[in-house]
Amino acid sequence: MPLGIGSSDSSYTLKSGEAKLWLLLVGVNDYQDSGLPSLRYPALDCQGLEESLVKATEGFPNKEIVVHHDFASKTPELNNIRESLKRIVLQSQPNDSIMLYFSGHGMVDQKTQAAVLCFSDTNQNNLLNTGLPMQELVEILSKSPAKQQLLCLDTCHSGDMGFLGSNGISRDAETPAYNSTPQLMSVLRQKASQSKGFCALLSCDRGQKSWEFPELGHGVFTYYLMKGLSGEAADNTGFIDADGLYKYVYRQTVQYIDKLNHQVRLINEQKLARGDSRLYLEYPKQTPKRIVEGVGELIVGYKPSSGETQNQKLRRAFVVDGLINRDSSNNLSRVLAGAGGFEVECFHQQNKNWLDIRGEIQKFIQTTEELNKLGTTKIGRVDSIPTCFLYLRGCVKETEDGEGRLILGSGVYLSRSYFRKILRQARKTQQIVILNLVSPDSGASSAQNWIEDLQSSTEYGQCLIITQTSIHKSEDFCQTLVQTLASANPQLGLPVAKWITQLNKQLQSKDINLKTWFSGTQAIIDILPGGIDRVFQEIAGNIPEKAAIPPKAVTKLKISLPTPQNLIINHATYSKLETLLKHSVGIIASAILQQCIEKSANNEELIGYLTEYISLQQKTQFQNQAKSILETSEIEPQIQQAKSPVALEPSIDSNFIKKCERDLTYLIGPIANFIIEEILESNPQISTTELINRLANKVPDPGMAEEFKKRVLG
Repeated sequence: MPLGIGSSDSSYTLKSGEAKLWLLLVGVNDYQDSGLPSLRYPALDCQGLEESLVKATEGFPNKEIVVHHDFASKTPELNNIRESLKRIVLQSQPNDSIMLYFSGHGMVDQKTQAAVLCFSDTNQNNLLNTGLPMQELVEILSKSPAKQQLLCLDTCHSGDMGFLGSNGISRDAETPAYNSTPQLMSVLRQKASQSKGFCALLSCDRGQKSWEFPELGHGVFTYYLMKGLSGEAADNTGFIDADGLYKYVYRQTVQYIDKLNHQVRLINEQKLARGDSRLYLEYPKQTPKRIVEGVGELIVGYKPSSGETQNQKLRRAFVVDGLINRDSSNNLSRVLAGAGGFEVECFHQQNKNWLDIRGEIQKFIQTTEELNKLGTTKIGRVDSIPTCFLYLRGCVKETEDGEGRLILGSGVYLSRSYFRKILRQARKTQQIVILNLVSPDSGASSAQNWIEDLQSSTEYGQCLIITQTSIHKSEDFCQTLVQTLASANPQLGLPVAKWITQLNKQLQSKDINLKTWFSGTQAIIDILPGGIDRVFQEIAGNIPEKAAIPPKAVTKLKISLPTPQNLIINHATYSKLETLLKHSVGIIASAILQQCIEKSANNEELIGYLTEYISLQQKTQFQNQAKSILETSEIEPQIQQAKSPVALEPSIDSNFIKKCERDLTYLIGPIANFIIEEILESNPQISTTELINRLANKVPDPGMAEEFKKRVLG
């Protein structure tokens, strides 16, 4: 039977100051013993974690943070650590909470097979006396009356990407591994089984390594500990507990390495195509481990108050369409501004002179490059890398001297050499460049020439996506860009490497030849950053009261869907599911629910599809609640619909309503769903024309309002 690890009032006692939060952080870069290799990031790990914890515990008046690392006034030597531990144990009280963090080497004593934490003055020939055995550490903690204790260990460090040589030797094969994970886990499991409120988080599982990445400036495990404590692991009430923190760190660590491996595979494909056999190895998986026997809460922080994030400022996009039909390009701009988190500048919508295009692009590049000078935080260098997105569509022409030209409005053109020059000026940015080249004839494609000429060695990676097609297929290409972005999972986001794979697959069936180039095996380039549901929730929270519309359900007694054996969900059940989903994903719940119902033939499938949009820490609770709602309602196959003569058909086709929701959302944001629901509920027999006119009145820009009416009615 599990032992409880905390009472429900621990959040209150921490916020009121009745209980104290003790935080001891230790990081060791350099060792006096030359046999212990130096590490790059443990000291920075401590600095960054301290910064995150200071913010996360602002609301806890009674706390103390003790830090030992190479750059601190208190160095990470054994005696210093013992003194800090002793003081915490002696002064802590029963209602207090203790969090210990260690980043450095962990070793196994060869004689006793005991796991030992190594400090700056540890001698590997005398481990038990110069290091801190894990068994001794848990015995020290057992003497503390504090009921809640969290231990975080980031050990078994490894380093950079390697190459696969002719003999196929794996990464770090020549370097002895200081892998103490099995011994650590054994001691910690014993401690957890005996202790009422003990929880341990380890950076990796048995046989794995804890990876460090220069672009993060930290070990990946600790980096996501910091991000989680910065608020991303907070529950619906704003509190950050050990359980939610672990689930967040686990998911993000696994996803980060998976995204890196997508990039590695893409780059290896490029190498093989060029006859280069020096391939990059993929990173072995790293799955953080949790050891706990209890249930309950172990609070470690509260979500800090936040304004506009720096990440949003650092993502900038410039969209240029030199053709007349620009619907797809405009849709792309809206997706980038919404789900992509980009600050978008759409040149062709600004009534500017085409002669100014070179200067505008130059200004855009310079502004993006200057964002890199904003400085970094201790949480990680990757959070300060600007992302520069360029999309241009126009007619392409090759001159007799081999120069390529992209012809835009009013006959103005940009040469290939001009593009090469400006891209090389933006070396300290992540570059995503998409050229939609339109050829008036079926002559030879010059897309490969553009790919080869525009490659540049940027510090943080470059992605080139170029296609040359007819005018008709150029629309298909841009629509595919939008469709693949719109269908991405809002929790996971979408890295560029994975996006390229999806584009290649879809465009092959449309007979569109895609040319791509990708560089950079370090920093991940995301076209969609992930956490899209959180973005929409923040938008919803910032809507002025006078514009707010309460989330009322549309009057739909039955929803009939075109699948082989669809669900018929009554009004009450639909409303309950929508309300439940809104608690997790915000005001995009209605669109997600309708999309999932369309794909589902039974309760189990519907719950499965919906759960894909729920954060890891909320999945189980959501599944149980959704199952309860569906089990107590009437859900029948569509073939039984004839037995229900009272079912009401909406006056306007449901597919048309969905189209209105989608197009209006592009123009005014997620509040569009609420506006449509309000109009339909108050006017159930409204005509199509009246509905469109009323929706168009909600668009502040008259030109965009007319564009909306033409699109949905056309």
